[in-house]
Amino acid sequence: MADNFATRSGGVARAKRRCDWGIKMCHSSRRSTLSSSACLAAMIGLITLTASAQTPKKESVWDKIKKAGQQGAAQGQQPQQQPQPGQQPAQRQDGRGRPSPQNQSQVNDSGPFKPPAGTKIEEKIMAPMQERAQFEVSPYGVHVATTENAGSRAVVYYDGEVGPKFDEIITQSTGTGTHVSFSPDGEHYAYCARAGDQYVVMVDGKELARSSEANSGRFDGESCHLGFTSNSKHVFWTSRVLIDTQRGKNFTRFWFDGKPSPTGSAGGVSFSPDGDHYAYILTISDPYHQDRYALVIDGKLAPYLAGTPQWSGDSKHLYTQQQQHVATENGTVTDLLLDGKPIARAFSFQLYVAPVGDMTVAIATGGSRSAPMTFLAVNGRRVPGTEIGAPGGFDQVVFSPDGKHYAALCRRNQTKLLIVDGKKQTEYQEIQHVKFTTDSSKVVYSAMANNKSFVVVGDQESDAYAFQSLASDPLLAPVGNRVGALVQGENNSQILYIDGKTIRPGLKGISQLRFTSDGTHYAYVALDSGNGTRLVVDGVPQAASSFGPTNLAIYAKYSLSPDSKHVAHFGYPPQTTGDDEHGLFLDGKYTPINHGMNTNFLTFNPDSKHLAWFQAVPSTLQFRIVIDGKPVAQTEALSTLGINNGAIKWFEFQPDGTLFVLGQDDNSLKRIAITPSSETSLATMLGGSALAANH
Repeated sequence: MADNFATRSGGVARAKRRCDWGIKMCHSSRRSTLSSSACLAAMIGLITLTASAQTPKKESVWDKIKKAGQQGAAQGQQPQQQPQPGQQPAQRQDGRGRPSPQNQSQVNDSGPFKPPAGTKIEEKIMAPMQERAQFEVSPYGVHVATTENAGSRAVVYYDGEVGPKFDEIITQSTGTGTHVSFSPDGEHYAYCARAGDQYVVMVDGKELARSSEANSGRFDGESCHLGFTSNSKHVFWTSRVLIDTQRGKNFTRFWFDGKPSPTGSAGGVSFSPDGDHYAYILTISDPYHQDRYALVIDGKLAPYLAGTPQWSGDSKHLYTQQQQHVATENGTVTDLLLDGKPIARAFSFQLYVAPVGDMTVAIATGGSRSAPMTFLAVNGRRVPGTEIGAPGGFDQVVFSPDGKHYAALCRRNQTKLLIVDGKKQTEYQEIQHVKFTTDSSKVVYSAMANNKSFVVVGDQESDAYAFQSLASDPLLAPVGNRVGALVQGENNSQILYIDGKTIRPGLKGISQLRFTSDGTHYAYVALDSGNGTRLVVDGVPQAASSFGPTNLAIYAKYSLSPDSKHVAHFGYPPQTTGDDEHGLFLDGKYTPINHGMNTNFLTFNPDSKHLAWFQAVPSTLQFRIVIDGKPVAQTEALSTLGINNGAIKWFEFQPDGTLFVLGQDDNSLKRIAITPSSETSLATMLGGSALAANH
């Protein structure tokens, strides 16, 4: 205490001397240009700076997590293997090795419950339950389309609203068993149905088009194959028309927003990135003439003929390729066209289009027929110094996320190298996993040379690793330019590469390397010999974390909150309990759950204030929805019959924080909307108040 007081006293004395110095400066010379108000502001700023320097930095959640891991390791608290059959159950102990009461602070998951005050729960009937009914769920929003029978007819229920009756709801494609197509944003749906000798296209519950064109008199997935454009604003489909085997009576028609293409086979359809434009090649056949071809752009015949349509990243321009016959030894050449106008000529082009902007990079073949060479062309202009003769060439072109940079993978006789923005990089025997950092500032890849493997970021190589295999596909932080990768070392050891630094954790079986959404922290799962599997945060093993024995590592999963402040997973207690206890690891602490082994789908809500999971109720077909450790609702689990092989999005937090969950009872399929109580939060689970949820 004396030392602390002396330190504080010294700080105050220094501050006083600085303040006295400031006052003297303010009153010294009349020639001073410093105004009295400015001087006062400077003194206030000086005092504030001095005071803030004495204020200790607030400990973040991640600091606490890492400190807990370090303290646990120092105390010898290690994750324990669960007892084998025949072993006597060990007495449960707390974190300091003392006996602890059974089921202390356990989450209630089997007895009667009442949702916390303020929890709002609403149920919506999505469709009556019918034997062999098939339901499909949208990619977002938990919208449900159910195909059922209405007497002898077929109908589609969408979010509880029944559609018109048809003779048949057409299966979209062979093998998948799907009937309904959803838009990418999940807000629109479409399906095809048969009404007598016609097929009908329904979009958002309304008829868009109908046609009697059929595939040999049948209506199947080839008769009406549906899709939505990337912006979810337009619906398109192809219909296979087979009248007979005679030329001109066998073709594929393309439809866009209910408007059919001219008669003929539409192929090579290209959609613009913004979803508002399209182009394709139309092949027109008849029994007595040669095939004719046309380029169709946004439903209209183009005034020029060209193939291989590709839209620019900004959706404003269309690139095509056009063959030309020339009176030289070269014979046929290809012109690269921009909006119908030639911008480059070569034997052939393989065009790559940046995801945004207007950059294109083409792998072009030129030279002569007897001595061809490959080179790069950016926006139609040859890049000097990129020419390479056979058998060399280019295998890949990768763009940065902002569309302003490119990297082309060049293959030589025995080596590979990257050409980045026209500049050659270092040669290696092998190069894989080429990409750019999220902020587009650096190229990243895995490489191998002289029996050593490397991770390369920009022009910086990592340490040389003993070559067992190339480094894993580098992991990029969601923002910024952080990079991580796993490298297999000697004797099955694993090496972690993070931001130019080599870390040898001394653990094996490292997996699930992830960055937080803000890129400031990283975590992974690791095998600790003799101590099972546990979570490692920023390089610090978490003693309170246990995924169980090493043979269960493949099932280990953990969740990071959207705000990058929390981490959680289900697992075993840090110390052996002798029973089947499972629990929750949250921000460095373990909490037991009665039947935690039946838990799943651990999910943070969008604002990171709440944590939800699903928990099976023992000896029933029911499951409970648990939020912040409190059960809030219970329903029967969905039957897996006809659920797209069980892979559906049957629960989801909405942007406003409402949780949608699908369930069922004896009579109906239903969607439960749950708004969490303001009385519970992550903070209350950690022993604080609900108001401190985003600590």
